[in-house]
Amino acid sequence: MKTIQKLVSRSAGLCAALLIVPAAPALAASAHGIGPDAVVPDGAPLPASLAGIDAACDDLGLCGYICPSAASVFIGDFAYDQANNRFAVIDVVSPDGIFWMDGESCVVGEYGSFAGISQRGCAYDNVSGIVYAGGWNDDTIYRLDADFQLLGSQYFGEDYAGMTVDEDNNLLYASTNSDPDELIAYTINGDGSVTATGDRWPIPWGGLSDGYSNASLEYDECSQTFMAINQDANTMEYFQLDGGVLVNTGYCPLPVEFGWGFGLNFSSVDLKVADIASFSCNFPVQAVEPAEEICGGGEVPDFVVNYQELAFLFVGSGGGPLAVKVRNNTDAAAEKVLWLTAPRGIDIPLGEATSFPVGSSTFYTGVPDQDLPIPPGDYAGTITLGDQVGGAGDASTEVDFSVVESGVQ
Repeated sequence: MKTIQKLVSRSAGLCAALLIVPAAPALAASAHGIGPDAVVPDGAPLPASLAGIDAACDDLGLCGYICPSAASVFIGDFAYDQANNRFAVIDVVSPDGIFWMDGESCVVGEYGSFAGISQRGCAYDNVSGIVYAGGWNDDTIYRLDADFQLLGSQYFGEDYAGMTVDEDNNLLYASTNSDPDELIAYTINGDGSVTATGDRWPIPWGGLSDGYSNASLEYDECSQTFMAINQDANTMEYFQLDGGVLVNTGYCPLPVEFGWGFGLNFSSVDLKVADIASFSCNFPVQAVEPAEEICGGGEVPDFVVNYQELAFLFVGSGGGPLAVKVRNNTDAAAEKVLWLTAPRGIDIPLGEATSFPVGSSTFYTGVPDQDLPIPPGDYAGTITLGDQVGGAGDASTEVDFSVVESGVQ
């Protein structure tokens, strides 16, 4: 039975006993409250760090105990909604569900149920607002709206254990629980459906693994780093693509007994990891410091821009349409303008000044008709985001374009 395949191989007796009596485990006396609304009180001492934990995975304390449903058995993948500072979280077994969890307090919000048991992977597209989910029993990717209503599904025949969205490049990544565990890339289409790119890589675990080790998946666009839990070693592991090869860039023990579900909070830049060792209703969620290569451990750019080609871009007699994805990493909306810098230092405005909200958003525009002192031909230029056209740029991206004779359409 694939539903609890890895758990049975590790702790079948404990799982069976607690499935019969899904009561909350007895907890040692502490300053932390119990229940879905529990948080660490101001000034309360943090739990003692476990021996042998690397500095990159220090135990920073409990976010709280979550109890999404009385029949919960364990928690799956998390996906972060940046605009609302919350996580979509998979409730794996009974019932087949998904719920919103506050990113700071861990308070459980809206709960939904959409498919068969053993959904494991969860991803959120911060541009379209679509939630993706998939499991290793039905090998299907589901698309849900923010109210967890089913928008559609696609069967791919993969044993999914984790999912994450790269909004900058319109990609859905999924990780499998298989032998070997793999990372798979899908293109996100305009309607939210996905198409397999054909790109897939075996996951090069740094900790000990006998296969079927993967749990959850996250991707940080700033550092282009993937994160996954190795169940066998109970480690958080980091990966990057290097020359078409997925390489392990580091790993560290988790300060939980049995980590499974986790998500990266892009606002406070920390990891929320659920400890499912108790296999019961109340799941301790711990805030864990990410490895140094994750954005927030070092310098975080205030803005990131990416060009998306919608039609053949040219200037000289107008052109476009084009789309520029702007990622605002600050804590407030910012009014900025975009412009295209052509050869000879010519700056071409791309629309009017626009207020870009916190998080990712897409700016759709075109190139106005221009009489440029540049010969017709193909060129490389730069799209820049800044306070005024031709001024200091906050972020930029390269773009290829053509100059044509004025009046040519």
